[in-house]
Amino acid sequence: MMSVINTMYGKSSHRQMTVSVAAGTEDCFYLPEIKPGQSIDVEYQVTSSSTATGQNDITARLWSPLPESQLLYENHMQTEGSKMIDAENEGDYKFCLDNMVSTWTDKMVWFEVAVSDPQDDYEDDYMEDEDWEEVRANNEDTESLFEMKMEDIKKSVHDVRISVGKMRHYQFMVGAQMSKDSHQVGMNLERINFWSVIHLLIMISVGFIQVYMVRQLFDDKSMIQKLTTRT
Repeated sequence: MMSVINTMYGKSSHRQMTVSVAAGTEDCFYLPEIKPGQSIDVEYQVTSSSTATGQNDITARLWSPLPESQLLYENHMQTEGSKMIDAENEGDYKFCLDNMVSTWTDKMVWFEVAVSDPQDDYEDDYMEDEDWEEVRANNEDTESLFEMKMEDIKKSVHDVRISVGKMRHYQFMVGAQMSKDSHQVGMNLERINFWSVIHLLIMISVGFIQVYMVRQLFDDKSMIQKLTTRT
C-alpha cells in the first residue's frame, strides 16, 4: 500500500500516524517535495500484534527520491527505531514498513515523521506579507517602547514553537507507549482467563473421574469388582 504523508503545512512540519500492517505485506508512505538542506526525523514503534504468539517487530526502511532511490536507513525486525537524516536530493522520500516475514500476524505500528528546515522562520504561518511589512515599518517606534528588536521577537516565537513541537513529540511517544502497555495488559488478561478455564475444566474432569472410580469400588457389578474378585 502506498500513501502520502502530507507535510505541506509549512517548511517545517511533522505528522504522526498509527497503522495496521497486514501479514505478508509492505506499507509505504511518501514524504512529498522535500528540499535539500531540510532534515527528516523518522521514529516508529510496534505497539501490538494480532496473535498471541506474534512478535512485536517489523522491518523499517527509508528511501531517497527517484530515480536513484537509494536505501538511506534499514532496521531489520526490531520493535522500535529512529533515524534522522539531512536531505541531499530534492523529491519524494519513501518510508516503508515491511511485514513480509509474518505469515499470520498483523502489526500495529505507531510512527512519526518530522521535517525541519533550518531557515524556517514561520512567518507564513501567522501573518501575511503586507502585515509583516507594516510591522517592519513601525519597528523603530516599537523598539524604543518595548526595548526589543523585531529579530528578537521572531527568535522568541521561533524558540517557543520548537519547544511546543518537542512537547507534542514526547506526548505522542508517551501515548504510543501507553497503547503498547494497554494492549500487553489485555493480552496477559486473555491468557490468564484462557488457562484459568483450562485448569477449571481439568479440575472438574478429575473430580468426576474420582467420584466415578469410588462408586465403581462399591458397585458389585462394576468392572473393578469383577477384576478384584478374580484375583
